[in-house]
Amino acid sequence: MALRFIQQLKLRASQCHLWPLFLTFSCFIIKLVEHPVTKNKISILIYWLFPVTIGLSQAIYNSYYHILPVSVSFVDGLIFGGVLGILGIAVWYVVRYNDPEKSAPVQMLASHVAASLVFTAMWMIASGILVKTMINHLAYGEYLNSQLTVRIIGGLLCYALIVSIYYIYVYSQHNREKQLKEAEWQHQIRQAQLDALKSQINPHFLFNSLNSIASLTLTDSGKAHHMVIALSDFMRYSLRNHQDDLVTLEVELRNIGLYLQIEKIRFGDKLGYHFDIGDGCNTRLIPNLILQPIFENAIKYGVYESSTPVEILLKARKMEDCMEIEVINDFDPESVPRKGEGVGLTNINERLRIIYGSSRLLTAELGDNKFTVKMVIPDNN
Repeated sequence: MALRFIQQLKLRASQCHLWPLFLTFSCFIIKLVEHPVTKNKISILIYWLFPVTIGLSQAIYNSYYHILPVSVSFVDGLIFGGVLGILGIAVWYVVRYNDPEKSAPVQMLASHVAASLVFTAMWMIASGILVKTMINHLAYGEYLNSQLTVRIIGGLLCYALIVSIYYIYVYSQHNREKQLKEAEWQHQIRQAQLDALKSQINPHFLFNSLNSIASLTLTDSGKAHHMVIALSDFMRYSLRNHQDDLVTLEVELRNIGLYLQIEKIRFGDKLGYHFDIGDGCNTRLIPNLILQPIFENAIKYGVYESSTPVEILLKARKMEDCMEIEVINDFDPESVPRKGEGVGLTNINERLRIIYGSSRLLTAELGDNKFTVKMVIPDNN
């Protein structure tokens, strides 16, 4: 509405060569649109209830106690209330340029003391002139003189009340901006933590795979060639989905399938794997690249250390408010575990904590020649 009005004025101004006047008036309209009172119809209505109520209360009081005739009382009350409302809108700019976060207390106090005196003087003078212009009542001048002290005090109190309301609005806006900035910072910190954890997981796997390829080049160049191709596909897939925090279980298992193809080339029949996926689980969202370190751990401590074939089983079941994923692998209890850096499962637990806010979503159990890693994924669909 305001922009359409400005466009019409622009056309008229260009025809009449009144560009300086147009620019001045346009700036005023834009500033008014940014005003907290004029930003929507509800705020305008709520604001004007204040001066109208004061004006009507004054008119009713003067009429009831026969201080002024009824007609004069209501003209006096509505004019004083209307001028109070207009000047109250202008007070916003005093508050705006005395922001408590940017201005010194002494400067704010001096500005508001001066502004309150100007506000009160303008309110009384402008209102008195307007009422005298509209009515012809001989005793009205005496009435104004008798109410001088009361109206000065009233003007100062009204200024203080209006300023207080504006400052409440300013503080609420500052608080909202701080909350938005804090939320943005938290998101950036969270993303940086996740990226750091992912960067630890991917090079860890890549290092092991390159060691395996190096070994195969000496024993079976054909398998080494196939492993390089499989590794290329896996890394291309991982990098393409690196920016997604969450993917479906189906997508993540497709990724794990590429990883297991690489390890299958290395271990042959010694490695077997099976996925047991319950109804409704494939479409559930989980953190991307979250399963690969678990399978890497199972191969490292199960397949690598065992002299017999090892089966890795993944089971996924949909519960009432979560999805449970279990990765179970055989292991040889008599073998001496290989010493690792402990990066895999620790990183998984930390990623789950950052994403879901709980550090109890990952557990590991050892028993009956089987190692079980259980992961709980809370509902997020």
